Amino acid sequence: MHGSKDVADLVEKTPCAIGYSGLAYATDHLKALCIAPEKGKPCVMPTEDTAFDGTYPIARPLFMYTDGQPKADTKKYMDWIKSDVGQCIVAKEGYAPIKKVSCK
Repeated sequence: MHGSKDVADLVEKTPCAIGYSGLAYATDHLKALCIAPEKGKPCVMPTEDTAFDGTYPIARPLFMYTDGQPKADTKKYMDWIKSDVGQCIVAKEGYAPIKKVSCK
């Protein structure tokens, strides 16, 4: 598949299908799985909080790479995306922010 959205779309349309996709693609029509971190332990549902605190066992961060320390417009963008305003957009789109933010 070309990306998370394609995986989610295919799983939603295919009976008995299983796929791996991002938290932002979970819908009322696409069941997210409760995963146990170890055999015999209780399972953990994927949520913004369990992704943020690392208790959902298959949560992973997304990275942004630059060639050295970001400068000029790249630094402005990186600072903005890490700001409360940027992280509220991340949360609004269904992804887990990198820090706790209070969004209006």
